[in-house]
Amino acid sequence: MPQAWDRTTAARLRPDSPELEFVTHRWQLGDAVAFTASTLNEIFYGLRKATLPTEGLNSRGAIAAGAQLEWLNDQIAAGLIDVLAFGHQAADVAGALRARMPTPPTSAAKRSRGRSKAEDRVAWVMDLQTSATVFVYGYDLLTADAHHPVIAKELTALAPSAPPLLIEAPPKF
Repeated sequence: MPQAWDRTTAARLRPDSPELEFVTHRWQLGDAVAFTASTLNEIFYGLRKATLPTEGLNSRGAIAAGAQLEWLNDQIAAGLIDVLAFGHQAADVAGALRARMPTPPTSAAKRSRGRSKAEDRVAWVMDLQTSATVFVYGYDLLTADAHHPVIAKELTALAPSAPPLLIEAPPKF
């Protein structure tokens, strides 16, 4: 089954990472790894935010973030990573999920380090969009997020006759 990676897994993909070896091997076998457009939005946001000039910013960190952004775009352009679009069907499914689950489950609701409540809500909507996109495409979702199985269960309730969204833990490298 084809795999799509969410932000928790995709953000670890770097030029010197074991994840790159894994992705390259899959690509050589004709089984490219996919990221959703929502996953890329989250990654691009973090990298672009890191490149903004702010007081006290480590300029080496900004340069590294810019280089990572350029490198990731090159991998996408080369076809190493497929990008799954957030189309109208995924938008419909994500809207239904959000109507049923407007906020993260209590177990996942503890605020992430360094993020505001508003940023956590945006991250939640992105997770719903990612799950909906992967579900519509019929891919498995590779994630370290604890709340994706809860979303998958809700998808099964929404579309009981459709194949379920399968959640896989990222490989240990």
